[in-house]
Amino acid sequence: MPDRLPRELRVLYELARVVAAGPYSLGDVLARIGAEMEREFGLTDVRLVRGGDDLLLDTALARRWAVAEEGRVAIPLLIEGRCLGYLVADGADERVELDEANLHLLTTVGLVAGVFIAKAEQYEELEHALQELRRVDELKDDFISVASHELRTPVAVVHGIVSTLHTRGDELAPEQREELGQALYAQSVRLRDLTEQLLDLSRFDSGRIRIQPTAFRPREAVESLLPRVAPDGAGQVQVDIDPCVELVSDSHAFERVMGNLIGNALKYGAPPVVVHGLETGKTFSLSVEDHGPGVPSEFVPHLFERFTRAEEARQTASGAGLGLAIAHEFADAVGADLGYEAATPNGARFVFEVPLVTRG
Repeated sequence: MPDRLPRELRVLYELARVVAAGPYSLGDVLARIGAEMEREFGLTDVRLVRGGDDLLLDTALARRWAVAEEGRVAIPLLIEGRCLGYLVADGADERVELDEANLHLLTTVGLVAGVFIAKAEQYEELEHALQELRRVDELKDDFISVASHELRTPVAVVHGIVSTLHTRGDELAPEQREELGQALYAQSVRLRDLTEQLLDLSRFDSGRIRIQPTAFRPREAVESLLPRVAPDGAGQVQVDIDPCVELVSDSHAFERVMGNLIGNALKYGAPPVVVHGLETGKTFSLSVEDHGPGVPSEFVPHLFERFTRAEEARQTASGAGLGLAIAHEFADAVGADLGYEAATPNGARFVFEVPLVTRG
């Protein structure tokens, strides 16, 4: 039946037939439109152009129909009175002359193509939204699974120690009570750190992180962190930061990044851990370097992902695999960069690049 239709209706019929069987991605729709326009008009390299300083495009929109010039054709994609962009292609070959009749037909093709392209974009937006929902759902499941698993052990240990002290405290020797007290402290620190990490993730996912730049001295901030992140290893951390340097950034975010980096270096690396600060043009670069085995090369691409830990790290220390992910989130929040590089001759080196901001 299409062969018996007038050319104008046949062209539109074929275009609708090959495109309407979707849903397709935008690339699929453009490929199918391009194939039909090449078959019918001899047009090649059909592409979607959003705009720009181009007289041919301006003319096509001003006249609101397809125009041809210097071997190219531009077709405005009009839908509900607005222009989505243009289909631009190389000119027709000798089979078809782009006369007024053909340009009017291409204008009609542009109206139909605009509808399909708009639907394809809506489909891609919906697919993206669905993928994001799936990602969030997976994160929620991971969050619940890791939180319940990681909390179970320290909670059980704390409960056991407290129960023992409550029911048999008077029967214990002083050294036993001291040993239980040290274990209780260690597990309470673990609980505190995990709770902070889970709260940080919750704030990031809900968009409740608030950045408040203030002036502070990074050396003082790092030194004040050490008793908390390295209560038994502060002497293993060397701080090489000019005490006179002052930064303007969010001090809480700075402490969360540096605290995680120093804590990680002590947990998974080997002393000494060196914290070095250096102004580099428009940023203040802080590096945290340890002298351990470093990060396995195959794991480096996953360093800043949530709930991920290298196999070696799983065997040597406890943790939920959240510290570096949270540090990276905080770095992004203040417009900073956080990256990793292997130290020389061995070890891990994390670099925190904080933008320099002038107060005023």
